[in-house]
Amino acid sequence: MLQPRERHIVAAVRDLDGANRRELAELTGLPRTTVTAAVASLIARGLLTETDGPAVTRRAGRPSPTVRIDLSRKTVAAVELGRRSQSVSLMGFDGRVLSRADIEFDQAQPFEAVAAGLAAAADTVACDATEVSAMVVSVTMPFRRGAGAPQVPMYSAGEMHFAPAKARRPNWLLTDPSAALTEALGIPVVIENDINLAALGESGHGAARGAHTAVYLSVVPGFGAGIVIDGRLYRGAGGVAGELAHVSVREDGDLCVCGNRGCYTTARRNGPSLADDIASALGRNMSLDEVIELAAEGDVAVRRWLADVGRSMAEPLAGFVTMLNPDLLVVDSALGSAAAPVVEGLRDTIERRTSPMTFQGLEIRPGQLTASAIPAGAAVLAAQRYVDCLVGLTPSRRLGGLGAMG
Repeated sequence: MLQPRERHIVAAVRDLDGANRRELAELTGLPRTTVTAAVASLIARGLLTETDGPAVTRRAGRPSPTVRIDLSRKTVAAVELGRRSQSVSLMGFDGRVLSRADIEFDQAQPFEAVAAGLAAAADTVACDATEVSAMVVSVTMPFRRGAGAPQVPMYSAGEMHFAPAKARRPNWLLTDPSAALTEALGIPVVIENDINLAALGESGHGAARGAHTAVYLSVVPGFGAGIVIDGRLYRGAGGVAGELAHVSVREDGDLCVCGNRGCYTTARRNGPSLADDIASALGRNMSLDEVIELAAEGDVAVRRWLADVGRSMAEPLAGFVTMLNPDLLVVDSALGSAAAPVVEGLRDTIERRTSPMTFQGLEIRPGQLTASAIPAGAAVLAAQRYVDCLVGLTPSRRLGGLGAMG
């Protein structure tokens, strides 16, 4: 348990991304001797660490030792329950990949089996000398903190009611299982949408590092967006901000699983099924991985098709870009070098569909983290929740939380 002055110091270190003792005294208003004694205690307890030079030179003069929050001994098990593959990675809170393994995980199991499976996943990657501090579970569906995965609307006798779609919404996710899993596993556990985690990963350790307002655009697992503002995930009032796939683009379009009509996901094939379109055009079967490889090799037809994907995504995005005015759009890191034509298509259409003052401040670039974006995002989320816990902040519904992670 930290004393109030220690919480102020830790919060200042977090906000400055590292600071020397003089800066901490100025920011907190505490006497220099008090700051020096408190920092020494926090270092001795493994909460802060000291480096020889400052991360950022904020004034002229001889550099003073910089203190940072010590994340080196904290780890998170990042469990990815994807459509195409499932894996677990042991990540340092500082973003280091310590170990990784593929797993097989049946999401249709009852809760008790799910908890046992998640515990086994953490054991798979845990090193002998490393204690797992927390777990973040990535799921492919919208997930609302405190409420679970939204149920799917069903229609009968002209009335709408809600029922679980078993193939899409595992029973254990119909309510938020985080508290029950935390109790069962003995470590803080949080469930998070995969695209949100990829957005956080690129923000903390990839292409969006340093951006004020960044939007991560998913293509490979399915169309969607994750919004990060000042390094923090923005969830929206209902916890489902960024559901690009469910922007209505056709009033007379097909009914969507979300209950609306003409959603983008019904008008445009997404995820692995994207490959079916180009395979049909070329007259031969190919997987999405093969499509990405051909694009990276410069295949003209494939690159033109991917550019069309970018143009198509820009249609529902243009109004959003005008309203939010982000400084950066990051295109799905899973595309690797094949993201370039998607970037071109996005840039083309967004420039035409937004005002010059909006577009001039916007950068669009490919993601950098490829297969590690989601685990990196789990590390960012775990580190943020740990530090917020240290300084006594209660995580909001929009930002999410991991509970006590000390």
